[in-house]
Amino acid sequence: VNITPFINNLPFGKKTDCFTTADASGSTSQATNIMESLEMGAKTLLIDEDTCATNFMIRDDKMMELVHKDKEPITPFLYKIKTLAQNGISVILVVGSCGDFFDVGDTTILMDSYSCVDVSARAKQIAAAKAANNGALAASKATFGVVTPRCPVGVAFKPNSKVSVRSKNIIAYGDVELDLSGLEQLVCKEQTNAISLALQRLGALEPGSTATIYQILAQLNTILDIDGLDALSNGQFDGSLARPRVFEIAGAMNRLRRDCSMVQHKP
Repeated sequence: VNITPFINNLPFGKKTDCFTTADASGSTSQATNIMESLEMGAKTLLIDEDTCATNFMIRDDKMMELVHKDKEPITPFLYKIKTLAQNGISVILVVGSCGDFFDVGDTTILMDSYSCVDVSARAKQIAAAKAANNGALAASKATFGVVTPRCPVGVAFKPNSKVSVRSKNIIAYGDVELDLSGLEQLVCKEQTNAISLALQRLGALEPGSTATIYQILAQLNTILDIDGLDALSNGQFDGSLARPRVFEIAGAMNRLRRDCSMVQHKP
């Protein structure tokens, strides 16, 4: 995955334009999740501060003074919010500990005794008076960076042995255990059953196929709209299936730990 919009200049010259690792940090995991969502055409990002990597989200003035940006590989998400908006992508962010986001927020809603109160004007007034994290607005005027599309490699998705859905979060996919516990929008095992069948369809891709993840799943979405879930089970009725979103199918594809399962699409 190309995570250069957020992470670059790693130690020992490690590249991040085609990044892969079996042991990601919190910041690289979050950067990757966002880039994968954008690759799939997401138009809104819903983010809760409580489940985020703090060093990925912000860097305050004191930290920026101590660690020069040339020595810091992470470009905080704070700096990218406005550039995402310029590309038609909205961010809804739940925060409670850092007001630096006031600098780039268009609308601020305060929860007061479980009631929503629009405090946008006050938040902008505070941001203007405090000049918090004064580099945020300037950095937000830069371009976002490149979202590099990727193409699944069909042979990597051939299970070569039995496929079994053990639970909502676990698929035994041949010799690989596919862990979907990070896909929080999965609500039932029936969706996971459908995902396992969708993954197996990818094994039919021709060698050297240049179809991207987005194109393949958009086509699958159209097929499911027309033919229903029976399209996943060779036209046979299967009452154990429920339809997942394409984002969860893409998430499963990205979590299948097999060598060379994706290649970047470079026209």
